[in-house]
Amino acid sequence: MAQAKAAGGNIDWTGYALLWVRMAFGAHSLISGLNNFVPLFALSNGDPSLSPIGPFMGDLIHIGLYDVVKVIETVVGICLLTNRFVPLAAAIELPISVVIAYLCIVVDGSPNIVFSGLREIGFNLFILACYADYFLPIVAWKAKVRPLWVHAPGIPAP
Repeated sequence: MAQAKAAGGNIDWTGYALLWVRMAFGAHSLISGLNNFVPLFALSNGDPSLSPIGPFMGDLIHIGLYDVVKVIETVVGICLLTNRFVPLAAAIELPISVVIAYLCIVVDGSPNIVFSGLREIGFNLFILACYADYFLPIVAWKAKVRPLWVHAPGIPAP
């Protein structure tokens, strides 16, 4: 976790916020992912066909992609909760968060579902913003080619 006191002696609220968001998002991702394979919590008793999202979810399940998403969510949850590979986990979860947010905000639109979508994308984007130094180099206007198998000058080869 980030240091509790910043250089000037002020409290580092970003570090505390990141810890809270990482724990909340990680727990949600882990439980959501695991619940697909090991029933931990009963899902809604409502008829999924009544939701505008229902047909999409049915298709995801039918083609087997839903299980892949749930495996990713489980792994992301473990990474976030254990503070391991956090930037990578947040980046891997981003496409899933975008789809969830779109479905919740645009397709469904009911207030409690909209909140879920905003929370999903908000938590993910906040984590990514906290680790921006890892991602800023990939938005270079004209990036230099540097294959993984060629070490950079000044960096010792393994």
